[in-house]
Amino acid sequence: MKFKTYHSTNDSFLLSLEEIKKEIDTDFGTYDFLFFGIHPKYDIKNINRDISKVFDTNNYVGFHALNSFSDTKIVEGVVVGAFKFEKRGRVNIFKCKDLNKESLCKARDYLNERQEDTHFVIASLSNEHFSFFLENLSFKLDYHPVDNIIGGISSGMTVDGEVRTFQFVDGEILKNGFVIVSFENVKSKIDISLGFQPYGITYEITKCDRNKIYTVDYDKNFADILRRILDGIDNPKEEYLWHLPINIMDDDGYVSTLRTVEKLEKDYVKVYGPVKKHQKFKLSFATKDDLIKEDEKVSLRLSKALSDAEATFNFSCVARQYILSDRQNDEPRTYVKNFDTHLFGFFTFGEIGPDKKYKKLKLYNETSLICVMKEV
Repeated sequence: MKFKTYHSTNDSFLLSLEEIKKEIDTDFGTYDFLFFGIHPKYDIKNINRDISKVFDTNNYVGFHALNSFSDTKIVEGVVVGAFKFEKRGRVNIFKCKDLNKESLCKARDYLNERQEDTHFVIASLSNEHFSFFLENLSFKLDYHPVDNIIGGISSGMTVDGEVRTFQFVDGEILKNGFVIVSFENVKSKIDISLGFQPYGITYEITKCDRNKIYTVDYDKNFADILRRILDGIDNPKEEYLWHLPINIMDDDGYVSTLRTVEKLEKDYVKVYGPVKKHQKFKLSFATKDDLIKEDEKVSLRLSKALSDAEATFNFSCVARQYILSDRQNDEPRTYVKNFDTHLFGFFTFGEIGPDKKYKKLKLYNETSLICVMKEV
């Protein structure tokens, strides 16, 4: 498999594509599949039209991303990952316009029938419903280990009253759905870089609703606890609490996932992703060095698991980007250095991947998920 990334920051989407097309034609001649990371500043009405006009193909999937990865660069514009298969590789695409029972069953059947493929799930935020859809989908997978699914929720911004985290596929715009890009006849390995360590008191969730935590330890208003942490800070923002993600543990004590604070209201704390009654958690913390050291550790582990990878994919959280700030480029640099491949991915509104024991799928926050892949 031949794989390479390209990028442009031209304010015109069409001109960006034309610039990239010239480079791809020089390197590839012909190609089999294209992945597009697209900043939401571009007019959505023209995206499918311009891709079709410039590339003359339907073998693509595009998605909104505030920042996409083109090797070691973090790009606010357009990034394209181009694939050319040299053996038996091929791509299948499953698209879903709405999150309902019918689409849940179809996605279940699709994934269960393609247990040997490597799947990339790119989803819309869908008014925050996708995380619950993913949880239901995970329970319906009938194979183990679940070590072949990775992805993220598209990152976007509010334009004309709607949060643009859309996907673009086969001439359509998916505003409240998702797409699965499946690679046949490839070998892949997936791992998760965390870096955060839990500290202090263990809390138990005693009242919650979907992604809102009301009380912990029976009668303690969790919002009051977090407000005390911000006490004394002028004009505090919820983003400051991204440095202290909630570290939720399963019954056997290993880290289940992190949850990032979205809103701090009077009576509850809203987080990015589902929580459950009786879950136990601690607040956690990591320095920039901690995060990059974990990236190094995980990427070295992955490079041993698949020493001759041909492509690298990274799905990392926008809150992690916020914490890394001036060192955010160190993350893709670490992966490119240790895998010696081109890298494609983006900063997400939530990362999709297996749990630590590869039993089920989870929606993560503040993690960096990596997949390395080669054609067989």
